[in-house]
Amino acid sequence: SGIDQLEIAGSFEGKEFLNKMVGDEGEMQTEDRSVITIGEEYDRVYKGVNDPVLKDAGTGKSLAVINSEGWEDTVLWNPYGDEGMGYNNFVCVESVKFDPVSLAGGASWTGTMALKPSKTE
Repeated sequence: SGIDQLEIAGSFEGKEFLNKMVGDEGEMQTEDRSVITIGEEYDRVYKGVNDPVLKDAGTGKSLAVINSEGWEDTVLWNPYGDEGMGYNNFVCVESVKFDPVSLAGGASWTGTMALKPSKTE
């Protein structure tokens, strides 16, 4: 199924994001949607969103990203319009930690995530 059949649900509405497609360094903006659709070149880091669910209306399948430890934020990326990169066949959804983590010598940081596929209803 194509990118036009994909919705990404989660706690996006009201959250700050870095829109890397604006200016040289990107621009912080606020999301007004609760469900994201891709209709343009996309490269955003959503702060405080760690519960994205990809829903493909074309296949009736969904994929939940379950971040159980460490990861607090989400990157969404797609080279919309770039046929050479196969933009219509994927969207990159990454679990991230936007703000730096400082660790003392010998300390560690853990990020745990899982993917849960299902059929949509």
